[in-house]
Amino acid sequence: MGRCSYVTVAALAAWLGLGPARAQEPTTKVWDIKLGTPIAGLPLEEFVDPACGTNGGPPSRVLASFADFAVCPIDKSTGLHEVWFRYDDELEYIARAHRSESMIRLYEVNVLGDQPIITSLLIDDAGLVQGYRIVNDPRAPADLRIDAYGLADIFKGIAPPGLDCVDLPPAEGERPIEDLFIKQKCELKAGGQVTRIEARHYYKPGQFLVDPNDNHVTENEFESSARLEVFRPPAK
Repeated sequence: MGRCSYVTVAALAAWLGLGPARAQEPTTKVWDIKLGTPIAGLPLEEFVDPACGTNGGPPSRVLASFADFAVCPIDKSTGLHEVWFRYDDELEYIARAHRSESMIRLYEVNVLGDQPIITSLLIDDAGLVQGYRIVNDPRAPADLRIDAYGLADIFKGIAPPGLDCVDLPPAEGERPIEDLFIKQKCELKAGGQVTRIEARHYYKPGQFLVDPNDNHVTENEFESSARLEVFRPPAK
């Protein structure tokens, strides 16, 4: 067994100048934030590097702080400002420096169900957090992203009960991946709150495992994704 296998939480904490209790504290997740929380009440030591969101995509305009949320455009599907952020992963990088797989998995915060994720908050004009969005990161390696649709099962565990789920039929040109076709949308509207979950797993038109033109195996040409949105729409 190598030296790195003996790296402990206490050792990582010592390197950072933290106490073991701080290193073992559970991190706050986006779904832990109560809707209506002012941005000043966010765990700013854990939610870092805010930027304008792009409907669950990569960040766009970098923000000096969450207080600058108003410069981000209104998200069309929710009526709120989308602010991308990431969970602070300093301990993960220290674990990677030690090449400790167990510590990496313990502190790998920007993943869910082994899938890299994109997280964002949905904020109203008054600066109150009125929702959040979690989407699998489409930049993940193909052998990992192929299973991204499975995040929807985790999302259903986060969501309140009562979701109405519909399995949609394939559109023209859409085909199963290894006999599995998933195109599901779930929604729940209750107590002024909207919850939406989507899962997809199929080949889109023009996508193939083997390119029919040259018989070469393609790379990353498939749709496999999952999305969760929970929000309170602004009053009209």
